[in-house]
Amino acid sequence: MVQEGSPDGTQFQADISELSARWVGDTPLVLLLGAFSSGKTSLLARLLELSWLPVAKTATTAVPTEFRFGPRLQGELRFRKTIQFTLVPETDHRGSGATQRELLRWLRDPDAFRVREVHEFTGRDRRLLQPRSIADGFGREAVGSVPNARSVRSFELSLHAREPEVLDLADPSEFARHLTDPGLALSVSKAVCEVPHPHLRHLTFLDSAGLCSPVGFHADPMEELRHRKPDGVVVLLDARRPVSPTNTVALEALRLFVRTPTDYQRVLFGFTWWDQALRRFMSGEDHSSGSPRDFNSPAEREAATAERLPTLCDQLKDTVAEAVGVPVPGNLAVVPLALGPAAPAEMRGGPTDLCRRLESGFAGRLGIRMWAERWNSAVTFGPFLLVAHKNASDEVARRLHLISDDADRAWEAKRISREREQLRTAVARAIQELTEIVKLHTRKMLTEIAGQRSKKDLLAYINSGYDRSAIAALAALADVATSQRQMISHFYPDISALRPIAIDAQLLGIDKATRTRVQDLLSGTEYSLKAMSDAVIGSIVELTKDDREAARDVLSGRLRTTSGILTDAAQIWSIRARMLEDQAMVESQRRSEALTADQQEVQRLRETLRQRLADLESLEPRIRELAHDIDVFTRTLAAQCDTESEDL
Repeated sequence: MVQEGSPDGTQFQADISELSARWVGDTPLVLLLGAFSSGKTSLLARLLELSWLPVAKTATTAVPTEFRFGPRLQGELRFRKTIQFTLVPETDHRGSGATQRELLRWLRDPDAFRVREVHEFTGRDRRLLQPRSIADGFGREAVGSVPNARSVRSFELSLHAREPEVLDLADPSEFARHLTDPGLALSVSKAVCEVPHPHLRHLTFLDSAGLCSPVGFHADPMEELRHRKPDGVVVLLDARRPVSPTNTVALEALRLFVRTPTDYQRVLFGFTWWDQALRRFMSGEDHSSGSPRDFNSPAEREAATAERLPTLCDQLKDTVAEAVGVPVPGNLAVVPLALGPAAPAEMRGGPTDLCRRLESGFAGRLGIRMWAERWNSAVTFGPFLLVAHKNASDEVARRLHLISDDADRAWEAKRISREREQLRTAVARAIQELTEIVKLHTRKMLTEIAGQRSKKDLLAYINSGYDRSAIAALAALADVATSQRQMISHFYPDISALRPIAIDAQLLGIDKATRTRVQDLLSGTEYSLKAMSDAVIGSIVELTKDDREAARDVLSGRLRTTSGILTDAAQIWSIRARMLEDQAMVESQRRSEALTADQQEVQRLRETLRQRLADLESLEPRIRELAHDIDVFTRTLAAQCDTESEDL
């Protein structure tokens, strides 16, 4: 059988080898279960004499932390490969807001936080995204808004592989920071603290993250507990508030571990902050203990404990049965735990009593049951492993077949490139068409002005002809813009920025000053003065010819203004068309990058699947050997358990 670390062993095989080794020499795992601030970490700090463990009135422990025996004080941090989370618009929960802001900081600077890839889940789809685009887009959501279907988004971060980190706990500050600081705790899947303390020679404790915590990722470790059932559970309940939502949540979490009445044998309940609760009871604050009694009197404390504890135990039995949904056979195992710094000396033995009860339980029938459960699991483990191996091989082969055809991706790449070029051509043609239509109508109106030879024709032109031609030019420009807008929409549908061209016709026609100027040149006061002068010098024909030429020059000057207005409108439309083109190019580039990334991901997946399939094919004989070794070991262990059971 290949052992962990062998050069020809895979990671999968190393994991299985480690599991079988733990079955041989593992100590019972005891889960500390309770709402945040219920006293889990305070209990461990007192029990294991670790004063540096982070304890506060708010939710602190964000990482499941295992405490087990070791020859020297040291900590190990194991890091996540993926993080699944949901982003919603920030609410007034300060804890969840801080966590969300930390995640957004990861997305804005993925390299600094070892983020390899980001996928978003939309229904059954899983899309590869750019991290910074998520952070920027989500940052525009309204802060304090009510979450809706569009604003709630689920993601998965894939992190670069990271080896476990071992820390010397002579200075525990760095280790403690990884348990509480969101920026560090987010990447830690589990922390292991090895302590050379006698209580850990026969027990291993797992301090879970607080239930009912406002910090979003505190709930994740509870999901991890589904994968390894603890051998014993200690439920810590705040004795100061025996009936409270947080205590109810802790009891409801027992549903994960209690399925039958006999499962209660592995559960022990601890009433934390017992000294403070008893002081309150003796003071009569809750109006249930009669007249106030002296908490400083050991005798009265003992009498009050004898009165209060049975009542709480009876209440707890009914509450547990209702919360868990499984009736409680007999009495529950309960230990009062005085964790306050000012607790009387005789009340401080609760943590030691709890540990003694656990050790006694696992040394007797509970221990036999624990090993019997492991044996029952191990008996079917070998065949199950072989079935899982075959299913994994089939699934890998199926996925490898599904991704083998690159025709669709190649066609999509060509389509994106073709659309990009078609849009560029359409925008360039539209701009050219608008420029040409303005030039065409400007030339047309210049010809019209030059063709007005007589005074009568010029007067008629300034009264109506010029305005008709200007309006016709505007209509032609608007029609071209509309048709080109429609053409562009075939290649890029979001054309809202290309608004229709609309200009006030009065701005384009003959203004009052121009009309007066032309009329004066042809028939007004200026014309009469020139006529008199012509009569004197005998050259009337020549001078009236000059007047008509001057009138045409005035009209040509007005045409430059009209043409300028039309040109400006065409240019503004063209600028918007270029901006739309730029926007489309950016989106096209993103699609191309996403497609390239998808192609690279497919190639990577293809190579990974091929290697995985090769590993699975070469692993089957070793799995059969491993299953045989487990079967031999567990049968031997079962025989020992049967012998111990008969002795009891």
